[in-house]
Amino acid sequence: MLSPTDAVIAVTHRCNARCVMCNVWKREEPDRLAPEHMRRLPVSLKTVNLSGGEPFLREDLPEFVREIRRRCPRAVITISTNAFLCDRIESMMDEIPRIDPTVRLAVSLDGLGDVHDNIRGVPGAYEKAITLIGRLRAKRYGGLRLSMTLSRGNLEQLCDVAELADQLGVELGVLAAHGVKTHLEVEPGVFGDFLEKPAWLHEPFEAVISRWLKSSDPRRWMRAHFAAWTYYYLTDRPWRYTCRAGEDFFFLQADGCVYHCSVQGKVMGNIIDQPWEAFWYSPTAEEARKAARNCPEHCWMICTVRSVYRKKVKRILLWILWAKFRAHLGRFRLKRQKK
Repeated sequence: MLSPTDAVIAVTHRCNARCVMCNVWKREEPDRLAPEHMRRLPVSLKTVNLSGGEPFLREDLPEFVREIRRRCPRAVITISTNAFLCDRIESMMDEIPRIDPTVRLAVSLDGLGDVHDNIRGVPGAYEKAITLIGRLRAKRYGGLRLSMTLSRGNLEQLCDVAELADQLGVELGVLAAHGVKTHLEVEPGVFGDFLEKPAWLHEPFEAVISRWLKSSDPRRWMRAHFAAWTYYYLTDRPWRYTCRAGEDFFFLQADGCVYHCSVQGKVMGNIIDQPWEAFWYSPTAEEARKAARNCPEHCWMICTVRSVYRKKVKRILLWILWAKFRAHLGRFRLKRQKK
């Protein structure tokens, strides 16, 4: 029995940002997905990321959280936001934790000042993010975290954003910009030339990873491991794992289409028009799973590699022990990219 554990749900195509790594804001089709459709989700889910577009453009976002919490009692729900709608987000984040106190909010922060503004394509984006973070911290909201999407335009600011996260007392997640065909409409591989693999790429990664390894927080050790393999992904040496997209993970788009992953974008069915079992166990879905198992991309996104972490615990812990020992000696180094 195939029981998915992880999902990303784009509740809207609409977006008020103009990000350089995303074209979702160019889409014009209406959002079909509604809160009641969450009642069709598999109850086995352990993590759900509510994304978009910008999810806070949906006035009924709290109802999405309510329905997911009822349907998937074990799921940890994270909402991703660009923080542009400060007042609305603050108001909704007064309401949403009353529905589910465990909900987490991931605020995108891709650099400091103009760097973040340029990547998000809107002047003042950085100030809006900082304003929202300040308001939520003042209210002692404990589910706050930052998310940094790495591209050629902000690699040199990785250390600065990590330091800011420490000052704010919040977690920082880092991920590489990926081509995403489904909702972002960016072709896979498009960032190869954009990144240009600068010779100094290892420096900010080593500094941040060493800082996290030296901490006493196991969550930071895990983030250090993920960041290390983000570096290897960017330097064309990814972790070559067998992808379980379409088995452990699926992506649900705002038109109701269920994809086995968000990068290759093979449609398995539509949650609005079909019962879950009708498409999840269909020959079409099995073809998508087969494509995932043979996929050459080896993407490094937490949504699809969570299953790798669950299955490779021993290997990951051994790396952490080795790397942590090296970091405390001041000798942690990433394997350099070939010249």
